[in-house]
Amino acid sequence: MKKVIIDGQAIRNLEELRAVLQNEFSLHPADFETMDTLWEALVWHVPVPVTLEWIHFNNSRAVLGLYADQLMNLLYEIDEQLEELFRFSVKL
Repeated sequence: MKKVIIDGQAIRNLEELRAVLQNEFSLHPADFETMDTLWEALVWHVPVPVTLEWIHFNNSRAVLGLYADQLMNLLYEIDEQLEELFRFSVKL
Protein backbone atom coordinates (compact mmCIF):
# COMPACT_ATOMS: atom_id res chain seq x y z
CA MET A 1 0.00 0.00 0.00
CA LYS A 2 1.38 3.38 -1.01
CA LYS A 3 1.65 5.93 1.81
CA VAL A 4 1.60 9.65 1.07
CA ILE A 5 2.30 12.32 3.67
CA ILE A 6 1.32 15.95 3.36
CA ASP A 7 3.48 17.91 5.81
CA GLY A 8 1.62 21.05 6.79
CA GLN A 9 4.84 22.67 8.00
CA ALA A 10 6.24 22.48 4.47
CA ILE A 11 3.14 23.98 2.79
CA ARG A 12 3.47 27.75 2.36
CA ASN A 13 0.73 28.28 -0.22
CA LEU A 14 -1.97 26.55 -2.23
CA GLU A 15 0.36 25.89 -5.16
CA GLU A 16 2.71 23.87 -2.95
CA LEU A 17 -0.16 21.74 -1.66
CA ARG A 18 -1.36 21.12 -5.20
CA ALA A 19 2.20 20.23 -6.26
CA VAL A 20 2.36 17.53 -3.58
CA LEU A 21 -0.93 16.01 -4.75
CA GLN A 22 0.05 16.32 -8.42
CA ASN A 23 3.41 14.63 -7.88
CA GLU A 24 2.14 11.84 -5.65
CA PHE A 25 -1.03 11.03 -7.57
CA SER A 26 -0.22 12.19 -11.12
CA LEU A 27 -3.04 14.72 -11.07
CA HIS A 28 -3.44 17.47 -13.66
CA PRO A 29 -4.04 21.20 -13.09
CA ALA A 30 -7.61 20.82 -14.36
CA ASP A 31 -8.28 18.37 -11.51
CA PHE A 32 -8.08 21.29 -9.06
CA GLU A 33 -10.67 23.54 -10.74
CA THR A 34 -13.37 22.66 -8.19
CA MET A 35 -13.78 20.30 -5.26
CA ASP A 36 -15.98 18.16 -7.53
CA THR A 37 -13.27 17.76 -10.17
CA LEU A 38 -10.72 17.00 -7.46
CA TRP A 39 -13.05 14.39 -5.95
CA GLU A 40 -13.46 12.73 -9.34
CA ALA A 41 -9.71 12.67 -9.93
CA LEU A 42 -8.95 11.20 -6.52
CA VAL A 43 -11.71 8.59 -6.66
CA TRP A 44 -11.26 7.47 -10.26
CA HIS A 45 -7.63 8.09 -11.17
CA VAL A 46 -5.52 7.46 -8.07
CA PRO A 47 -4.07 3.95 -7.92
CA VAL A 48 -5.35 2.20 -4.82
CA PRO A 49 -4.79 1.07 -2.16
CA VAL A 50 -3.29 4.24 -0.73
CA THR A 51 -2.94 5.86 2.67
CA LEU A 52 -2.85 9.65 2.85
CA GLU A 53 -1.75 11.29 6.08
CA TRP A 54 -1.84 15.06 6.59
CA ILE A 55 0.50 16.00 9.43
CA HIS A 56 0.74 19.45 11.03
CA PHE A 57 -2.70 20.21 9.63
CA ASN A 58 -3.09 23.35 11.76
CA ASN A 59 -0.09 24.88 9.99
CA SER A 60 -1.80 24.25 6.66
CA ARG A 61 -5.03 25.72 7.97
CA ALA A 62 -3.23 28.90 9.04
CA VAL A 63 -1.85 29.31 5.50
CA LEU A 64 -4.71 27.98 3.38
CA GLY A 65 -7.70 28.99 5.49
CA LEU A 66 -11.07 27.54 4.51
CA TYR A 67 -9.57 25.58 1.59
CA ALA A 68 -7.69 23.34 4.05
CA ASP A 69 -10.94 22.47 5.83
CA GLN A 70 -12.76 21.87 2.55
CA LEU A 71 -10.01 19.57 1.30
CA MET A 72 -9.87 17.71 4.61
CA ASN A 73 -13.63 17.10 4.45
CA LEU A 74 -13.35 15.95 0.84
CA LEU A 75 -10.59 13.48 1.74
CA TYR A 76 -12.65 12.10 4.63
CA GLU A 77 -15.59 11.62 2.23
CA ILE A 78 -13.36 9.68 -0.15
CA ASP A 79 -12.08 7.62 2.78
CA GLU A 80 -15.65 6.70 3.70
CA GLN A 81 -16.63 5.88 0.14
CA LEU A 82 -13.60 3.79 -0.82
CA GLU A 83 -13.18 2.22 2.63
CA GLU A 84 -9.96 0.19 2.85
CA LEU A 85 -8.78 1.29 -0.59
CA PHE A 86 -8.22 4.94 0.41
CA ARG A 87 -7.31 5.68 4.02
CA PHE A 88 -7.04 9.29 5.21
CA SER A 89 -5.92 10.64 8.55
CA VAL A 90 -5.09 14.05 10.00
CA LYS A 91 -2.65 14.96 12.74
CA LEU A 92 -3.00 18.46 14.06
